[in-house]
Amino acid sequence: MPSLLRERLGHRVRVGDASRVRYGSPVGYLLRAEPSFVKTVSAALALARRHLRLGLAKDVVERLLDKEEVTVEVPKVEDPEVFEREMRELSIQAIRREAEPESANALTADTQR
Repeated sequence: MPSLLRERLGHRVRVGDASRVRYGSPVGYLLRAEPSFVKTVSAALALARRHLRLGLAKDVVERLLDKEEVTVEVPKVEDPEVFEREMRELSIQAIRREAEPESANALTADTQR
């Protein structure tokens, strides 16, 4: 099975520092690959540009290729709509996860002191 995955991913490529976004906030996403998903390197680089470690981005992409749903915290999303559109163009559904109500309430209580 791993050799089939290597065939699908292609040759190993060394990439210099991808141009990373300079600002943004962490956002949690549920990622799902559509059947037409094939742009694995572009997907991994899009995640790495938002400060996800490249090794972790590669793992996410491999799991997407295996038709798994992947929950990931993207460290620096400059604009959720831009990120979601980029994922859509790569045939990946990016569903934003909402903050848990307990943590949101705790944050509100802490800021009102």
